[in-house]
Amino acid sequence: MHSWSASALLRGSLLAALLNGSISLAQTTNASAGVDGLLGANNGKVADSYTEGSLRGSLLLYNGKIHTMDDKNTVAKVVAIKDGQIFYVGDSQADALRDGRFDTSSKFRSIDLGGRMAIPGLIDCHNHIVLLGNRPGYHTPLERAYSIADVQATYRQRATGVPKGSFITTIGGFSPNQFKELRLPTLSELDAAAPDHPVFISTSFSGPATTNTLGKVILSSLPGNTSVTVSPTGAITSGIENGKVLLALRANLTFADRKRSALSAMQYAASVGLTTHL
Repeated sequence: MHSWSASALLRGSLLAALLNGSISLAQTTNASAGVDGLLGANNGKVADSYTEGSLRGSLLLYNGKIHTMDDKNTVAKVVAIKDGQIFYVGDSQADALRDGRFDTSSKFRSIDLGGRMAIPGLIDCHNHIVLLGNRPGYHTPLERAYSIADVQATYRQRATGVPKGSFITTIGGFSPNQFKELRLPTLSELDAAAPDHPVFISTSFSGPATTNTLGKVILSSLPGNTSVTVSPTGAITSGIENGKVLLALRANLTFADRKRSALSAMQYAASVGLTTHL
């Protein structure tokens, strides 16, 4: 067991989320000043207010790879948190539970990490959750795609949870330069990934963009001068043509769509370890 002060542990090791799944200590403090306020100035003793609110209760994480982010980059297997305060970091579940430290009758959770990694919760002070919620269609981040095959895999997976016929979209947040092919996917490549859904992938609000066969049929069939020019390969040029697509998609955006997209954005953030948005 490592003997670390509560203040150091709280600054460096407030474990808030698993990278692959949304295990959370609810809301962590976002700065050392906030930690100091909770600990109080009485030689590191925990202030009464620290056991109130979303941090109260006890949590045991075990059988994991727990990155404490201390000066030695210690990786532990077990961490124990009581009333929001980390009091054990080490490799022994038995040591963490000894002497009846936990009141397991209420407000206690024990989570087997199954060998997965846990890191301190990440806090983003500039994250456009609402802006993402206003994206039309079922927005799908591509920032972790590094090839056309990655894009196809991401869209193929996304399509499993989207009603057939609904647009799957990506609007900004990536660049074709991050793909090894240094280009956007073609119409046929997107057809292979999402044959039952119209697709719209744009590098920004102004384009350029690309679509698949279903998307091309819908966009090129819009009435009058709102019709979008789409090349045989699915390419949509920057500027006016890209703007026509956004205008058409946004015209059908409902409040329920915005709420769903905002929740989806928060779920994605939690999946990559981002647990708090200010």
